[in-house]
Amino acid sequence: MDIGRMNKRITFCRYEEEENELKQLQQRLKPVKTVWASVEPKSSREYIEADKERPELTYVITVRYQNDITSDMYIQYKGKLLNIKAPPRNIREENEMLEIVCTEKMDEKRRVEKEEK
Repeated sequence: MDIGRMNKRITFCRYEEEENELKQLQQRLKPVKTVWASVEPKSSREYIEADKERPELTYVITVRYQNDITSDMYIQYKGKLLNIKAPPRNIREENEMLEIVCTEKMDEKRRVEKEEK
C-alpha cells in the first residue's frame, strides 16, 4: 500500500452508555480516535426492508495497523456514518495495514447529522 494514498481523515467511534440530566442511561456515539486512511467506494446496492427501498454503499478503508479496532465500532467520514461489517483484516499478517469493509446506509447518515447538532 502506498502511504501517500492515505489522505483522508476518518474517526473511529463507539456507542457508550451515559446518564442524561434525568439520570437515565442513553446510548451516545463517542469518538475513539482519528487517523489517516485510504477510503475507496467499492459497490452499491438497494435492498427492501420493511417495504421500503434502502440504498447501501460499500467502502474498503485501509489504515495503518491498530490493535484496538473492532467490528463493534463505527467510522465517521465526511458526515457519513459507516458500519464496520466484519473484523478488520490484517493485510499479509505483517501488522502494518488493516483493511476494513464498511457499509453506509442513508438512515444512519441522518442520525449522525442529528447527533452533531
